[in-house]
Formats: sequence, structure tokens, C-alpha cells
Amino acid sequence: MNRARAGSRRRWRPTIGLRFTLALAMLPLLAMPLIALRYAEVMTELARNERLENQAQAARNLAASLHERRELFEAEAGGQRPGVEPLPVELLADVAVDQDPGEWLEAPGRALPFRVPEGSPEGTPAPAPPVRLAAARAQERPGRFFLLVDADDERLVVPEQRDGVELPGDELIVEYGPAPDAMQTLRVQPVERPGGWLAEIGFDQEPALLRVRVTDVDYLGSRRVEGRADSGLLAPVRPIDARRRDERHAARWDEALRGLARASGRVSVYDAGGALLAQAGRVSSELAPAGDWQAGLARRLLSATRSLRPQRFVEEPGGSGDSTLTPLTRALSGVAAQQSERVALQAGLPVWLLTSAQPVWVGDRVAGALVLEESTGSRLGPGRAAIERLTLLTAAAMAASALALLAIGSITVARIVRLRRQAEQAIDARGRVVGTVDAPGVRDEIGALAESHARVLERLRQHQQYVGQLRARLMHELRTPIMVVRSSLDNLAAEDDAQRREAYLARVREGAQRLERLVASMGEASSLETMLAQSRLETTDLVALLGACAEGYRGAFAPRRFVVECEPRTASCPVVPEAIVQALDKLVSNAVDFAEPDTPVVLALRAAREGATGAAQWEIAVRNQGPPLPATMRENLFDSMVSIREHRAGADAHLGLGLYLVRLVAEFHGGRAFARDVAGGVEVGFLLARSA
Repeated sequence: MNRARAGSRRRWRPTIGLRFTLALAMLPLLAMPLIALRYAEVMTELARNERLENQAQAARNLAASLHERRELFEAEAGGQRPGVEPLPVELLADVAVDQDPGEWLEAPGRALPFRVPEGSPEGTPAPAPPVRLAAARAQERPGRFFLLVDADDERLVVPEQRDGVELPGDELIVEYGPAPDAMQTLRVQPVERPGGWLAEIGFDQEPALLRVRVTDVDYLGSRRVEGRADSGLLAPVRPIDARRRDERHAARWDEALRGLARASGRVSVYDAGGALLAQAGRVSSELAPAGDWQAGLARRLLSATRSLRPQRFVEEPGGSGDSTLTPLTRALSGVAAQQSERVALQAGLPVWLLTSAQPVWVGDRVAGALVLEESTGSRLGPGRAAIERLTLLTAAAMAASALALLAIGSITVARIVRLRRQAEQAIDARGRVVGTVDAPGVRDEIGALAESHARVLERLRQHQQYVGQLRARLMHELRTPIMVVRSSLDNLAAEDDAQRREAYLARVREGAQRLERLVASMGEASSLETMLAQSRLETTDLVALLGACAEGYRGAFAPRRFVVECEPRTASCPVVPEAIVQALDKLVSNAVDFAEPDTPVVLALRAAREGATGAAQWEIAVRNQGPPLPATMRENLFDSMVSIREHRAGADAHLGLGLYLVRLVAEFHGGRAFARDVAGGVEVGFLLARSA
């Protein structure tokens, strides 16, 4: 049962490839263009604030030129209706009631903020979506009057009747007429647009008064009223009627207009009643050109910035007073006002209509107001093309980076899969090495891994060869003494002669001793490895150690002469003394066997440095005069079960474990074993690291 559960867990383990991992790693890169566009948007907001301050200063200077100009205002002054606010009216080239606000881009209008209805739970926030109201007259249709109501809403909810019950919906009511007590009511059905709804309304004759009311309900099904907007009574500002002026008064305004026309944007002057007296300049809003497919693609990419921040149409930085009043109304009450209204989005950057209003004083009363309007869209033209090009370059760079990463990931995966297949195919079902790993074409981490696999396979192949040689050599070495023992025992059983029986018994003892020596030689390597693993290093003077060993060898191998050559007087080194002595025994035994008669065996100690690392080491060597090393066996002389004694006539059988034990001792002490031909003989030894 437990194995079944473990197998089930393994089956359901998810497999995540390197390509998928790279794709996940690239996801944060997608935020970089949005962050850059957000940064550009913030920069435009800072530029807008700075421009608004400059505009307010310009409006203040222009209004100063109209202060105390009683002759300009008294002739045109009219009584302001109480409770009625002026509604600016644009003059557009043409207006069609087709529910398409394309022709209204130069008609900024005013905003109607929402209010939470009475009876809403305490703490309910005011709805964010505003309503924009704009009015216009068409040049081609004299006398016609048009109204645009544009609202941001999550969804247009249409009133309907369901099961005999009247369900409320979003409602737009327009009241118009000549007087407050003679107003007509017009219910208008808005048209849904992306992100809200709008309604275009046409009047055959321009009304004297207007009132717009909007009700917004919850679209989730409750139909609860979320907010209401009410414009109050509005009076469309009428154009200047030159026929009502005398020639002298018109000349005064013409002189004033020449000074106002030098301002950037549109300058409008109103009397105390909100009637338009003079106007100069225009609000230019540069539209995005049709462009080619590249510009269209850039604009579609830049549209993603809309999701970075909530869309706010009316923003009053640092304003004071009631934010529901228009700048003109506040200026007519004697308070300077500024307003920035977000009206469009060009090249991913917001476009604001900046309005600054200043009161015009005659004595201690407000005789009128000066309103300066300017669109930031006219300043985005040069930057828009640059941003579009930068957007396409950024998108191309990101796409190229993604493709490059995926290509690199695919190549890396292919190399890893190839290495895995080669490693699996290099070993057959019986564990034998039958293949190899190809040399890498690229020197990187995967190439190093392939080289490592190749080295591991080569070591495994050598080990398999060693195991095969070990079996053959053991069979060869054991077969002779076993046959000697068996034949001697057979002959002993059939022999009655006591002298011959004694000869057979001697042969049996000799074969048994030979078998015992073979087993002891095989166990010697294992016991040495166990001893080294359990031993602790001791700081020993190698000069004294070699001298003591030489004295012992002189007695054991007499009359062979032994010479000690030590360059330093003392050579302290952390070693396992017993292991060093055992390695020297093997080297001296071999040197005595191969040395020519009447020649000395030399024990040498000298300082050395190892390879490219330059690590300080001690070198212990045993030199004898005799035949050189066989060229075919120099590479594996220190391997187990390798012996060159079989090349000498009359040599006893030997397993070849002596030099292998020397290699074990050298590697344990941080060194290596070596064998080289010297003048007239051979030198075999090992290196020891000077520090542990």
C-alpha cells in the first residue's frame, strides 16, 4: 500500500521544463514598459502643473490690464440672474446628432460631479465617474443648438419592466425653456460607449435656460441609486452682438482684444452677469494623425496605460472653496480659480484642458471675469512621435530578448537532452560501459558537465577492466598452488614410501604458504585503507625517519648497501609514520629485487613544488641501478594487480599490490606517487604535502 501511494505521488509530480522556467522569469519584464509609460505620464502631470501656474500668472497679467476699465464693462453690463450659472458655448464647424463625439474634441465644456444620495450608509464614498457637459453652435446651421452629455460608468443600465414591476436604470433628464417656471422636460436615452455612455441632443432653437440631471444606479442587479448629478440652471453664453455697441465702445474693445490676442490659448471676457463680452484666440487640440500601421500599432500598445491609474477628468491641484463651482463662477464671485480637466489620451499620454479665471475689478466690485483656456495636446505633437518610436523599439527589443532567451533555452535543453541520452546509452543493461560522451563543442558549464561525464565513464571503464584483470590474475595465481596441493595430496594418498611421502607433504605446505601469501597480500591493501581512515596525523621529522628505516634495511637486506640523501637537515611534516614506513618498505623491496648486484639503493628526501599550483611538498624517492621501466606500463604502474616481475626470468608469482599501496599512502597525505627513469636506473617515490 505504501509503495502504491509513493508511486502515485511520483506519477502526479509536475514536470517543469527549462523553457517554462525561462518564460516565467521573463514575466517581470512585461511590467517595464508600463512602468516607463507611467513615468512619462507623471512627467506630463508635473509639466501640466507647471504650465497651469504659468497660465494663472498670464491670466493675472491680462486681467490687470482690464482693471478699472469702467468704459469696457458698463455699456455691456447686464444683471446676473440669481441661481443661474453661465454655460460656455463653442462654435464648431459642424455638429451631427449621431452619438459620435468626434467633432466635440475642441469643446471642453464643464464637469458635473456626482453626489451620494441621501439615506446612503454612513461612510459611503462618492462615486468617482464624472459627467462632462458641453454645448456648441454649428456654423453651417445658424440658430441650432447642440448639447453633449458624456459620462464614465461601469455599465449603462437601461430602465425596464419585468413581471409588471418597473425597474429603474441610468437616467438622463434635460430641462429647457425661456424661464425657470416654464421649463420643458426631455428624457434622453444614452448610448453605451467603452467605459461609459454618452448622449447628443439637438435643439432647433437655442433655449434661454438649461438644466441637466443624471441618475446612476448599481449595475450588479440591485438597481440601487449610487449617485446623482445636477447642473442647476444654466444660461448658454451668447456671442458678442456687435450691433448693440456703439462705434466708440467697439473701438475700445478692439484695442483691448489686440492685447488679449497675444496670449497663448483662448481668452474670454465675461461681464458680471456671465455674458460673453469679448473673445480672442482658440483652444488648439492637436489630434492624432491617421499615420501608418506603425503609428497605429504604437498607439494600441500605449493604450495599456489606461489600466495604471483611475481616469479622473477634473483635477484641481491646490484649489480652495467649493470644488463643484466652475472657474468662471468663482471668478465672478471675486476668487481666482484654476482647473485642469483630462479630456483625451494621445500617444499614451493624457491631454488636459487648463483653465485659469481671474476677476476683473472696477472699484470695489467685480465688473467681470477673464478666462484663459489652453489644451496641452498642442504641446504633445513632437513628443508623441518620439514616444511612438520608443514604444515600437521597446516592444521590438523585448520581443527579440524573449526570442533570444527562448532560443538559448531551447539550445540548452537540446544539449542537456543529448548529454542525458549519450550517458544512458553509454552503459548497457548489465552495467557495462559500451559507449562514451562526445567532446563538447562549446566550453561552458554544460560542456564541463559533458567532460565530467566522459571522465566518470572512463574511470568506470578502467574499473571494469581492473575487475576483469583482477579475476584473471587471481585465477592464474591461485590455479598453480591449488594444482600443486591437489596433485601432492593425490600422490600422498597413493605413496607408501616414507621419504617420498615427506617430499609430497613439503610441496603441500609450500602451496598452502603460497596461498596464504596471496590472501595476505590481498588483505594488506584493505587493512591499509582502514588504518589510514582511523589514523591521525603526527608532526614527524622525515630526515630522522628515513635514517632509522635505512638502518633497518641494512640489517634486513645485507650485504646490500643503502645510502640516505637528504637536502634539508630537518623536514617536519604532518604524516602517519606507520604508513610512510610501509610505503618505504614496498619501494625498497622492489628496488632490491630490480637493482643490479653490488650497487647501492638510495633513499632521497628533497623539497619540491607540485604542478601549476606551486604547492610546497616533500619528495621521498628510492633509486636503484637497473633496467628501465617498461614503456607500456608507465601509465598504470601504480594500479592494483599490476606487476612487472613477470618480465624477469625465474621471478615468483606476485599480485602487484606494492606500488598500489604506495599510491594510497601518497594520496592520503595530499600528494601523488611517481616513477621515472634516471641515469643508469629507476627512481620511484611519492610526494607529501607540507601542511595538512
